[in-house]
Amino acid sequence: MFNRFRSSIRWALVPVLAAALSAGAAQAQDFHDPDSIAWKFRYGLSDSAYSQAWEQYKKENFIPIDIEMDNGGEDYSGVWQKNTDGRGWVSWRKLTDEQFHKNWDEYRKKGYRPIDQDAEVIGGKLLYSLIMVQNKEGLDWISNRNLTSQQFSEKFAANKGKYKPIDVDAIEVGGKMLYSIIWLENKPNQGWVELRDMTPDSYGQKFEEYRQQGYRVADLDCYNRNGKLNYAAIWEKNQAGRGWAALRQMSAQELRNNWHKYSDQGMRIVDIEICPASSGRGTEYAAVWRENDDRYDWRGRGQAEQALSAYANNSGIPGVGAAIIRNGRVIFLGGAGFADKDKNITAHSGTIYRLASVAKAVTGTLAYDLEQAGLINLDTRTDTIISGLGTQHTHTVRQLLQNTGCVKHYTNDGLDDNGTQVQYANAQAALNNHLGGAMKTNAWIIPGCSTGTRNYSTHGYTLAAAALERRTNSTFANLIKTRIADPLGLDTLRVEVRSSPNSSGERATINSGNTKVSQGDYENVSWKEGGSGMESSARDLALFGDGVLRNRYFPQATRDQLWSGGTGNGRANGWTLNSGATQVSKGGDNQGSDSHIRIDIANGITVVALTNTNPPPVDTSALTQQLLNIALNNP
Repeated sequence: MFNRFRSSIRWALVPVLAAALSAGAAQAQDFHDPDSIAWKFRYGLSDSAYSQAWEQYKKENFIPIDIEMDNGGEDYSGVWQKNTDGRGWVSWRKLTDEQFHKNWDEYRKKGYRPIDQDAEVIGGKLLYSLIMVQNKEGLDWISNRNLTSQQFSEKFAANKGKYKPIDVDAIEVGGKMLYSIIWLENKPNQGWVELRDMTPDSYGQKFEEYRQQGYRVADLDCYNRNGKLNYAAIWEKNQAGRGWAALRQMSAQELRNNWHKYSDQGMRIVDIEICPASSGRGTEYAAVWRENDDRYDWRGRGQAEQALSAYANNSGIPGVGAAIIRNGRVIFLGGAGFADKDKNITAHSGTIYRLASVAKAVTGTLAYDLEQAGLINLDTRTDTIISGLGTQHTHTVRQLLQNTGCVKHYTNDGLDDNGTQVQYANAQAALNNHLGGAMKTNAWIIPGCSTGTRNYSTHGYTLAAAALERRTNSTFANLIKTRIADPLGLDTLRVEVRSSPNSSGERATINSGNTKVSQGDYENVSWKEGGSGMESSARDLALFGDGVLRNRYFPQATRDQLWSGGTGNGRANGWTLNSGATQVSKGGDNQGSDSHIRIDIANGITVVALTNTNPPPVDTSALTQQLLNIALNNP
């Protein structure tokens, strides 16, 4: 795969050059090439799925900037960007020639201009898509379609002095090539190149030639011509020196992998193409990325990426995801290896892993949030909240959180605590039924133990989670969602329900070493959701940690109380104090996971590393320390 891509992908880190632009031209550049903007991308959608996405993103105030129809109207892909200036826009699909012209002319008169047009034979008819936006900049523009090769050349010669092309499209209909192009007034006099009817080899040669001359791919089209794959492309002078990438001949999975890889690096997709297959593999994709976030330029990025790659290789694990946040600013996202090796799904910062005992830190934070809100007094004895506990359950909820409640951890009495595939509805159900309800009995209290004595206990967190449920009249899963995840938009931080649909498709496989755990050997962790039964991506877990650090859940006085109680593992209400109380951390491992979060309080840095195997030869705590050192050395 590398050899096929090597002539199709380039990125650059070069100084930003000052550009003297008129106000109108600057506004135009802001819309067509903003430095940073929220964006959406979808691909391989059915007609109905595209319509649903279009409606959803319209409600969220996104403008479609690129639409691709292919395979006779069976496949749709698109790119959207946030409508930051309240710009009017319209878009259509599957227009006839007459409908296209009618809509084009109507909105031209209303002061709109086209930014994307596409054509596809659907049901034996040549149909069109069109996107037009309000021409706030007042720029001159021209658009043509259904041009013959000769007409295209004539229009090209007439327009190239004043205008620059921003969109090119070609299609073969009945053995005849038809070309479309959109021209925009080139007020900043930006250098550009447009070529069409290139073979894959000639495109690769031109790609390298213009890259070396400081151009970047701005728009790409791929199409059949005389039964062979051809390309048309627009290159623009990369005046700002921003990073970019362009890839072609990608399968759907390769597109997905690269989408996430470059998103982690801080790049956005600006152009998507569905291409005729060149290798007999079926539908293939091409795409163009543009730098979108200053984390792309963070000088520690290469070191952090190398650290992840080395960790994945040296530890012999399937995959790892990581994130670094400094004082609320995400400075690094990344992954290495595979979320699912059998399906060629690579790992990235959004891959979802089991959190293992890192869940205890989340539960402790939730408990202090509930206490701050007046919904529970954590110094209440647990047996006054939960009925049916044995007489030796004299602990308080806070003591359970601080691992000083005298509740046993995993035992050596022949019971297989994790040997279940039962999905419990909530923590109370798990407490009443798991191991025959043994956790509620005196048999689960350590003989001779006095409350206040440290004894690490995952089972104690099942008791604590049940107490939180009883006091709030809500399930533990709902409390995590509404009190911890939703306030910061953390969609992947949640109680694990492995049987529930994984709409993102980003859950990592559960592995023992490099071997995927079979369904028959899978362990359901719902019995211990408070202590080791959650999941998250590295990105969302890091945002959670940063939220705790920066007092997003409760005031600093409450945070300081949360991060107190001792330096033992999990003693600080699920967290661990270390490095002279200037850091807090929490790690954990269970079936198919080794997870770690580290927060440098003094420097405002949160680091997360998550893997999908247990046990890895190198603990993830070592990786978070290495990533923290990189962050400290690269401000």
